[in-house]
Amino acid sequence: MRIGFYGGSFAPPHIGHLAAAHFFARQLQLDELLIMPAAQAPLKEAASLCPIQHRLELCRLTFPFSISEIELQRIGESFTIDTLLQLRGTYPDAELFMLIGTDQLAQFTRWYRWQEILQLCTVCALQRDTTPLQTQLPVQLLSGFVPVEISSTKLRGMIAMGEDVSAYLTPQALAYIHEHKLYLEPSLPAARLQHSCNVAETAVQLAKLHGVDVAKARFAGLWHDCGKYMAEHALMHGPAGADYLQQHMGVDDEDVLNAVRYHTVGREGMSLLEQIIVAADLTSADRDYPDVEHVRALVQQDLAVCCRYIMEYKAKAFFSRHAK
Repeated sequence: MRIGFYGGSFAPPHIGHLAAAHFFARQLQLDELLIMPAAQAPLKEAASLCPIQHRLELCRLTFPFSISEIELQRIGESFTIDTLLQLRGTYPDAELFMLIGTDQLAQFTRWYRWQEILQLCTVCALQRDTTPLQTQLPVQLLSGFVPVEISSTKLRGMIAMGEDVSAYLTPQALAYIHEHKLYLEPSLPAARLQHSCNVAETAVQLAKLHGVDVAKARFAGLWHDCGKYMAEHALMHGPAGADYLQQHMGVDDEDVLNAVRYHTVGREGMSLLEQIIVAADLTSADRDYPDVEHVRALVQQDLAVCCRYIMEYKAKAFFSRHAK
């Protein structure tokens, strides 16, 4: 019996994953293919993963193959060697094949007990780009696959930005994402998320007033504090958030990234969108500091003057708190 398994975060699973799975099953003439969503892949960040139950259901709505919960049931980091040993116990006489991509092949010798993995199964590498596969490892190279130019990282950003992703997801998976509002907002405590929603609403109002892209303003406002609990110092949560959006959400719009990056400390020559997020952050409906009504009035009169006032106000507050 020939059994293959294809693991990954699948956050979310897309038609590129589906095409790879079909190609793998055909090329290896597999009797069974197991799709294995990982609880937390050791070489990936967990921050960008939506809850396990959603990824599991999305896999069921994407792949016409068996969906295995082996790795999801494991506590802590999920190592491939543990999965293989469990599969070998379940299928003692089967030939086992594991599918990986070129990105994983490049890191393979960093995998935990990778030499044993090569002994327990046939590792199959699937080319995702036009660069010929080159490796000294004893893996089976699968050629002839035409990859789909999309990634889960890019999809998360597109979904969050409200872009059309119907070409990259099965209709069932897309409907599920919309129904459960996955990847649409940052994972934050309730009060912080409510503030972010309020900032987004204020940013939209200011964007309309100043002729700035409303979708970008809404997104930057909603995600401006996504790095709030990632940075060691409060003043650095803007840069931390921008890095997160770029690396884990696939956001490549520099104006949006800068709006998040500089919303706390500002900078010289800020764009209109950057100024809008600075102002929206300090004038949203939940703000109640002593000077807030003056700032709200000021933002309606002159955005640039309002931002200068906000930065001066923040500087005074900062030095007042840290004065000896």
